[in-house]
Amino acid sequence: MKKLLFMFAMAVAMFAASCGSSNTPSDAVTEIYSLIMAGKYEAVADCFQYDNVKPEEMEQAKAMIVSLFSEKMAPKLEQKGGLKGVETLEEVIAEDGQSATVKVKMIYGDGSEETQDVKMVLNDKGEWKASMSK
Repeated sequence: MKKLLFMFAMAVAMFAASCGSSNTPSDAVTEIYSLIMAGKYEAVADCFQYDNVKPEEMEQAKAMIVSLFSEKMAPKLEQKGGLKGVETLEEVIAEDGQSATVKVKMIYGDGSEETQDVKMVLNDKGEWKASMSK
């Protein structure tokens, strides 16, 4: 029953997550990791800001993100027993309000944990997106 409830919650999160409806950088990062946990890498690609990509190259850029997640990240996650949860540890929004860094703790199925800083930017539509720059 718990497994069914978890699957239902993930499905609801997947449909609710549009990577553009988030009011805070932390909300957007949570949505991204929910999509990663669900293996929805095409939707994850939509969560990035593609500032230096020409419109005619957008599909190729998104395909590269999908490939990166499916071919590189997914096997690493599988080795650690999958990604079981993510906790936001800190959110720092720049003074101009246009960028932020969100520190998260990733919790893996094997019990290990890892922290990561996720750079976010606010696009011209008021949506928080993951930054492709370092």
